[in-house]
Amino acid sequence: MDKRGQATLFIILGIVLVILVILYFVLVQQNIIPPLLASNDASAQMSEVSTHVQDCLQTVGNQYATQIAAQGGYLAPSTDTYRLYNDTSVSYLCWNQVGLSTCTNRLLTVQHMEEDLTQAIEDSLQTCINVYDVSDDVEAADQWDLTVDIQRDSIDLSLYYPVTVDDGDNVVTQDTFSESLNVPLGELYDVSQDIVNDHAVLGEFEQLTYMLSKLSRYTIYKYRPYPDVLYQVRLREGTYVFQFAIQGEENV
Repeated sequence: MDKRGQATLFIILGIVLVILVILYFVLVQQNIIPPLLASNDASAQMSEVSTHVQDCLQTVGNQYATQIAAQGGYLAPSTDTYRLYNDTSVSYLCWNQVGLSTCTNRLLTVQHMEEDLTQAIEDSLQTCINVYDVSDDVEAADQWDLTVDIQRDSIDLSLYYPVTVDDGDNVVTQDTFSESLNVPLGELYDVSQDIVNDHAVLGEFEQLTYMLSKLSRYTIYKYRPYPDVLYQVRLREGTYVFQFAIQGEENV
């Protein structure tokens, strides 16, 4: 075979090899075939279990973290405790005082929001946690226990859920899985309480003065859907919004 023929053959073999490598990675990525060099020991499997649980915590947690902020700190507001605004149930955080411009602070607490989030997230985790889909070597507890801790700039989730992986050679156990949601619920709650307190004491809130006093860290929108006042609060550079309403009085 002459040199030109050999060169052509090498080029063809190179192209085929590249195609096979690309095909291999595509099939592995789509879980059609297992990785050739994959580690299936207990530690590697537990790492996959941990990622699986954390992904679920992140997905479900963000869903309810967004919802509770949009609804003024309550996931399931009771009848007559909210107003509809853009198809969202926005909770009143200050009750109307008949004949007065001031209102009565409803006293929403961080603890209440943590309890609301704990129950909702804990119940919904069953929609996406199934460690038995991750590995055949897994044994897990029948129940889990979630702790929610609202920080100033995050919501920390800690799930007590004992899981054991036994691959026949090694046994690895993990009791707790943690995830942190990067949302400033605690900080925006503090701002909402500043607004509510001004309405409760003064009967009004000066948003421009407040924003300037905080060096424009926050953007506060104020709306007046009759007869109420509705606020939307977010970090100036953020997209996470906490909104709530001040109950007004209808003029008869």
